[in-house]
Amino acid sequence: MNTKIIFTLLFTLLFFVVAKNISSQDRTIALAIKIIRDVDHKNSKIDWSKTKKGDVLYSGDDLRTGEKSIAIVKFKDNSMLRVREQSELKVIGEMKDGAFAKTVNVTRGEFTFDIQKQQENEKFIFSSPTSVAAIRGTEGTFSAGNTGDSLTVLDGSITFVNSVSNTSVNVDSGQTGISNPNGIITVHNSTPEEHNSAKNQLNAAQGTGQEKQLDIELKDRDNNKKKVRIKYHD
Repeated sequence: MNTKIIFTLLFTLLFFVVAKNISSQDRTIALAIKIIRDVDHKNSKIDWSKTKKGDVLYSGDDLRTGEKSIAIVKFKDNSMLRVREQSELKVIGEMKDGAFAKTVNVTRGEFTFDIQKQQENEKFIFSSPTSVAAIRGTEGTFSAGNTGDSLTVLDGSITFVNSVSNTSVNVDSGQTGISNPNGIITVHNSTPEEHNSAKNQLNAAQGTGQEKQLDIELKDRDNNKKKVRIKYHD
């Protein structure tokens, strides 16, 4: 295992161990675990600045990718996004209707997602000017643009709502939903191109090498020792 892989694993593990011990007032929501070429982020206090591997994203932060650029973002619940080129989104974590809601507001672009199963008091939401998708634990690809949104589901089921007409459809495994600015929303069986594109992007984000395990002992903020075992692909 090379030095770059060890660094990524250690940093990611440290982030999640620390995150489990922070107060509920902390706004930490995600971590950038991989950056390719031009990726920037900003918040209410800092204008657009270069995003580096290991940068923490806080609730309310914006992230954007340039041409031929990719960002892989991992949330505190281990959910993951692979943000494709020329995309822009905002990550938000807040209490909403009695549940902790993680929201990805997409201005433009496309990302592949692997969302972990949410607890009863948790929500994961994708939103755009046209659509809202309620995620409970599934894999697929979401894209948003001026001509409408597209949602391809590889595993699981998603409630897909058109915000203009407030009509909804269920998009199940092997299906693609299309939501249009005119209020029309439809669902169809994914074409081979739609399915393969989503699957290939997901594989690229997850890694396809041999699965291995790594045991690491860390100390939390109270100096308590904690042994953690993580799985990864080399």
